[in-house]
This record gives sequence, C-alpha cells and structure tokens, in this order.
Amino acid sequence: MYYGWLIVAGAFTAQFFVTGFFTYGFPLMVMPVEAEFGVSRTEVMYGITWATGLGLLVSPLIGMLADKWSIRGLMVVGAAAFGFGLILLSKSENILQFSLLFAVFICLANNLLGPLTGSTVVARWFSASRGRALGIAAVGTSLGGMVIPYLVDRGITELGWREMMFYFGITVLLLLLPYLYLTMRNFPADKGLVGESNLPNTSAILSSAELMADGPDLNVKQILTTPAFWFIGLTLGLLFMSQTGVLTNIGAYMQGAGVGDKTKTLIFTLAGMGLIGKLLFGYAADRINLKYGLWAAISLAAIGVAILASEPSYPTMLVAALFLGLATGGMLPVWGAMIAVVFGMKSYGRAMGAMMPVIALSVMPGPILGAKLFDIYGDYTNSFYLFIAVLGLSFILLIPLNLRRIK
Repeated sequence: MYYGWLIVAGAFTAQFFVTGFFTYGFPLMVMPVEAEFGVSRTEVMYGITWATGLGLLVSPLIGMLADKWSIRGLMVVGAAAFGFGLILLSKSENILQFSLLFAVFICLANNLLGPLTGSTVVARWFSASRGRALGIAAVGTSLGGMVIPYLVDRGITELGWREMMFYFGITVLLLLLPYLYLTMRNFPADKGLVGESNLPNTSAILSSAELMADGPDLNVKQILTTPAFWFIGLTLGLLFMSQTGVLTNIGAYMQGAGVGDKTKTLIFTLAGMGLIGKLLFGYAADRINLKYGLWAAISLAAIGVAILASEPSYPTMLVAALFLGLATGGMLPVWGAMIAVVFGMKSYGRAMGAMMPVIALSVMPGPILGAKLFDIYGDYTNSFYLFIAVLGLSFILLIPLNLRRIK
C-alpha cells in the first residue's frame, strides 16, 4: 500500500478529534456552561469567537511554517496543546477564564490539526487522486461529528462537563499525540518514495522536489494581490460563517423547540451526511469544474438553513441536517483542491495560511450574531434569515473567480 494513505489516516485522525469537539461537540456544552457560570448565551460564545479571532494571527505563521518546517512537528504540538487545553478548561473557575483558555489552546489545536496542516501534507503526497485523498482526510471531521458529540453528551450526563473535558484531554494525549508522532511524514522522500502516479493508468510519477516545484514560489504579498485569493477566501469565509453560526447554536435552538434531548441525533445525522458529502465532492473534485462544486455546497447549505427558519417539526429538522451535512462535507475537499490548482504545492501552505485570517474574520460574527439575535427576539428565525443572506452573497462572490495557475 502506498504510504500516502497512512498520511491521509493521520490527517483524518487529527480532524476527527479537533473538529469533532470544536464544531460538533461544543454545541452540547453551551447549556451546561451557561447554567454553571450563570451567564448569558452570548457570553458562552465568547470563547469560540476569540479562538477564531486569534486564528487571524496564528494561521499565517502556521502556513509559512508548513512550507518551511516540519508538518509532523506542527501537528504534534497541536495535539499537545489540545490535550492540555482540555484539561485546563475542566478546571476553569469563571466564564472569563473558560473563554481565554478556550481561545488560546483550542485555537492552536484547531489550526495545527485542521485543514491548514492536514490538507497541505496530504496534497504533497498525492497528484492524480489529490481530490479523493483530501476528501477522505476530511471525512475525519464528519466521523468525529458522529462519534464525539455522543461521547460528549454521555460524559456530560454521567460525569458532568468538567470531568468529561478532563478525560477527553487525557485521551487526546494518550492516543492522538503518539499516533501523529509515529505516522506523519512531511514528504514521500522521507520514506524513500517518489510519490503517487501523476496520471491515472500511467506509470508517470512525481518526485518530492518536482511535487514542491508544482507552481511558483510566492511570497505573502504576491498571494494577497492575486484576485483568486480573495474570491476563494471571501466565498469560503461567508459559507463557514453561516455553517458555524448555525452549528454552534443548534443545541440551544433544539432545546427551545422542545426537542433538546434529540440534539445529538440531529448532529449525528448532519455529520453522517458530511461524511458522504466529503467522499462525493472529493471524488468529483478530480473530475469537475471546482466552481460548480462549491456552488453546489452553497446551495445545499441555503436549503438546509431555510428549512430550519421555517420552525419545522423534528423530522423536518433531520431533512435540514441532510442538506447542511452535504454542504459541510463538500466545501473542505473543494477548498483544498482550489488552493492546489491556483497556487500549486510550493506555496500551498502559505496560501492557505494567508487565507485563514480572511475566513476567520468572516466566521467570527456568526456564533455571536446567532446568539445575540436570539437574546433580542427570543428565537432563532431572524438568525437563520441572516445566514441565508450571507450564503447568497457567497454564491455571488464566486462568479468572477478564474481558476488558473499563477505564473
């Protein structure tokens, strides 16, 4: 078996843990943390918002390090930050301490274990089946979304949210950290390999040096002055803003609808469809115009949010989860493939790292706006209308994008 698939497995496992908790597990903690500290729902969202804001500073640095340093080292540091951060969070004494710890440690973990490092290292190991490999690696986020919320909910019910986070942190340190250390490698040459076949059904191969030479060696200024950078970044940012705003508030939304006990089932459904979406869109990313793939993801997300805005019954909420899950699954492999097409592998980490602050700035208002509109109006209907408008804008921003390699 080509060793690159073990690299995919490493990225898969990292995203299983960090995205499973950050995106899908956190909504189940909103109500317990709100009750324990006696604060508003908006205040509970400060931690995730500050974590996103800190990513503005962290992600460009990580992007540059990903191109110049060891991605294996970066991911090991991320796993350590994740594990120890969860342990410290379990000891927090007030909402300010909780939010600051969450912002620092979960921000580091999310950037060091997420698509920024995972997509970069996977893309280095694959050429002809790059989209498929990126899609399979991204499936870790969906499988994490199916498994982690169940464990979080079970842990909160039986142990309380503090003990749950403590043992989650121990698990990360004992399982994820050593796995990444033993498995991850930066380039095929690190294992004495020359890379994947360049074209299907041929014996053409790319060496590690040729793989990194795929595209120009751009500095940050050159990346930022490329129009495609802004069209991709703003489109993905608004799409992520809508999805994050909905997901972080979904537990409280369902509690208000009287079906809070079924939140984990809906999240499981959403994550399961995300898994299918990543495989479908990842397979398609090697074969179709990537703009059409991203348009499809935006359209699916808009349909899902519109269903939620209609104050549906629980079975119809599950239908919304189907659309939202497919959208969430579709955007990650398409995004990674777009970066590879436009910027090539030599500048892949820098391009993605520079794009993360653009996305983070777009995402930051999502969770707070959703919670704030709830605090004002007493329901989430207006929040969902806002997110539908945001998705419409992201659809429009994609129109002028020209997907061609920078010279």
